[in-house]
Amino acid sequence: MSLKRFFSRAKWDEERARELAAYLETETTENIARGMSPNAARDTARRKLGNMTQIREEIYHMNSLGFLETLWQDVRYAFRTLRKSPAFTWFSIAVLALGIAAATTVFSLANVIMLMPLPYRDAGRLAVIYEDVTSLGFPQNTPAPGNYAAWKAQNKSFEDMAAIRSLSFSLIGEGNPQQLGGIGATANLFSVLGVEPILGRPFTADEDKPGGPRVVLLSDELWRLRFGADIGTVGRQINLNGANYTVIGVMPPRFPFPTTDTDLWVPIQLRKEDLENRGSHYLNVVGRLRPGVSVNQANADLAVIARRLSIQFPDSNSIVGAFCVPIRLDASGTFRTTVLVLLGSVGFLLLLACANIANLMLARAAGRRRELALRLALGASRLRIIRQLLTESLALSLAGGAVGLLLSLWGYQLVSRFIPSTFFVPGNTGVDVRVLIFAIGVSVLTGLIFGLLPSLRLSRTDLQSALKQGGERGEVGGSSRTRRVLVVSEVALSLMLLLGASLMLESFMKLRALDPGFRTNHVLRLRTTLAKLRYPDITHRVAFYDSVLTRVTRLPGVVSAGYTSYLPLTMFGGGQGFIIDGDPPPLPDQVQEALSRSVTLDYFRTIGLKLVSGRVFDSRDSAGSQRVAVVNQAMVKRYFSGRNPLGMHIKLGDFSENVPWITIVGVVSDMLEMGLNAPPRPEMCFPYTQEDAFPPRDLAVLTTGEPMRWAETIEKEIWAVDPQQPISRVQPMDALLETSLGPWKLQAQLLCGFAALALLLASIGIYAVMSYTVAQRTQEIGLRMALGAEPSSVLRLVLGGGLKLVALGLMIGLAAAFALSRTLEHLLFSVRAQDLSTFAGSAAVLAIVAALACWIPARRATKVDPIVALRYE
Repeated sequence: MSLKRFFSRAKWDEERARELAAYLETETTENIARGMSPNAARDTARRKLGNMTQIREEIYHMNSLGFLETLWQDVRYAFRTLRKSPAFTWFSIAVLALGIAAATTVFSLANVIMLMPLPYRDAGRLAVIYEDVTSLGFPQNTPAPGNYAAWKAQNKSFEDMAAIRSLSFSLIGEGNPQQLGGIGATANLFSVLGVEPILGRPFTADEDKPGGPRVVLLSDELWRLRFGADIGTVGRQINLNGANYTVIGVMPPRFPFPTTDTDLWVPIQLRKEDLENRGSHYLNVVGRLRPGVSVNQANADLAVIARRLSIQFPDSNSIVGAFCVPIRLDASGTFRTTVLVLLGSVGFLLLLACANIANLMLARAAGRRRELALRLALGASRLRIIRQLLTESLALSLAGGAVGLLLSLWGYQLVSRFIPSTFFVPGNTGVDVRVLIFAIGVSVLTGLIFGLLPSLRLSRTDLQSALKQGGERGEVGGSSRTRRVLVVSEVALSLMLLLGASLMLESFMKLRALDPGFRTNHVLRLRTTLAKLRYPDITHRVAFYDSVLTRVTRLPGVVSAGYTSYLPLTMFGGGQGFIIDGDPPPLPDQVQEALSRSVTLDYFRTIGLKLVSGRVFDSRDSAGSQRVAVVNQAMVKRYFSGRNPLGMHIKLGDFSENVPWITIVGVVSDMLEMGLNAPPRPEMCFPYTQEDAFPPRDLAVLTTGEPMRWAETIEKEIWAVDPQQPISRVQPMDALLETSLGPWKLQAQLLCGFAALALLLASIGIYAVMSYTVAQRTQEIGLRMALGAEPSSVLRLVLGGGLKLVALGLMIGLAAAFALSRTLEHLLFSVRAQDLSTFAGSAAVLAIVAALACWIPARRATKVDPIVALRYE
């Protein structure tokens, strides 16, 4: 059969009708000519032709696609049926839309983190390589250049390795001065990653040699925003840190290595002495595995090299291991676990929504028993009834899925800001083919889940009882028992979600309430990284800091200001080895290291660090005076073994280095600068006039009010000192703290939202079942009251039945939650996964909500008029 005939069946039927009529007329005429009467002639012609209606139906069905024809009938009937119950229809669509929106939003995150192709050639063969210094608290340490060189030369698992380091650049002479985040990269970085510039070319080996030409690759965003996407930019010279660099190319949009907010790349130009340095750990290393080599094989290879280096260089490498991580796994970090937990949570939420709607569909079943029984009596098969009911369920779920997909676009925009910047997010819409397929698949699956059980129950309708007058008052194939099972399931699933959300919320609240050890209120931070070519020595830099601080602290509303190498929560490294005068040289596996920073005199006061003993820096600590240091309590506890550190001397580096001894003059309180969930690290601070290894770059300003009010004025004061000095990272310290809390906040907010929705769905499901039960037992209740039953006894009867279901659901939910709570253990902070008070509190909240949902129908049952109830059908 042709599609043309299928779509023109009505016209084809009319033509066949005319042909049959013409044949009948011709045959009648011939019979009359044979001598028959007109009536006999027509009757004979009709007997010869047969049943014209049946012939037309057979021809019509010959031109039909049977399954599609009946499916279209089912779809139209489903929409008519749903239109007759607008309250049920819109409520079901709303519930499904919320559940599918939550699932699609979380899947959009998972898609970016775990599924979306990374913009590298054959990204599955890329791995990031780290040092393992677990004994010092660095299980994933940035490699030293000497170790990188050894790995690259001695490995048998990688085609090639490349290294990068973070740099900072001041762009001058192209409009306002601008601070840029840059990367120094080995020339082979882009060939290892398999990425080419969209304009120009990558670095050459000669450009990566010490003293080689100054060249730069720009990010697409910098090229467009700063240079107007001018193709002529390639080949131009730009001023970076006071030196001229030639632009040789532009990288693809939002190129994510190492992060999507990198502005430019320059050759790293490692010197021979750099490649022999195993004491400074500042590189990031990426390698491309050989074809057929697994990550486990590569790790075994790196372990062999690390052991060889520990024997060859015991002073620096005795406790240093090496391992690699697939680049996607490295980029996702702990966020991957968060997404997996959220996916599990929305799975529970969808099951809860399905149970809720299945309950409502079973409640609707009584009103449709006679209709379905009549269809069965007229010859409809049980399979056809099931298909019809599943079509209604799928219509609901697809409508809910369409609305949910639209809601997920909004939801993704809310949560996408928490996606690590190591991922490429094109367009940042959260929707691609995988997300669309997921939304459609989830919609169909939920429709089948909540529709199958009611469909099977309804298709078993007892024809005799259903067709009797009042038969609709009975139950549908055991649906009462089924609804109770669904209620128990809803309570159990709701409790599991509520417990997970409670644990995460309690953890987040404890983290937020934690004293970070530094002041965040009324503090403004700005970054002014000084270019070495423009500020070649410590004298020039000190003059800049002094001039800026003098001008800023004179501003009305400014309490104090101080410079530091890096503010807390802005850098997660910067360690330096040291030795203590009078102590024996540390063993190779007992390397002493602490975070190091240079600070100006008022920094401690501005940031709110408390002096524990001794003194902080003052005007006595000049460039020509005895070198001094202030250490924190964590350093004293770890390295001084209960001794008073005041007056003791330390030396940076090791005994063999000819550097001056430094006197410890003060001890300050600890701060959580490596993250709020990370313990304080040993730290030593030096006066900005004496130590230039980590020159100050972050300015903290303590104000009397909202700090951003002074931002523009402070920027003008800095530019008054140096009009070409770029300023970046202008924000309140509060915002910095909120950023560090971001992933915890996301988990807590989403899980609490899921739990609130679960509570709502569970209460609606319990209420619906109890209301239906009361309606079913109206005659029984009326009879009891007519025989003298008190309203209180009726209340206990109805309420008790509902609370039994709730209690059973709570017991099952508590047992399941206790078994699954360990999956959240590593995501919690200062909270036990099996915290009994949290379990009891969550169960109590759910029990109260469920009891209220039971009490309302039970209370209504006590108001039944016995006379009306006895007449009730």
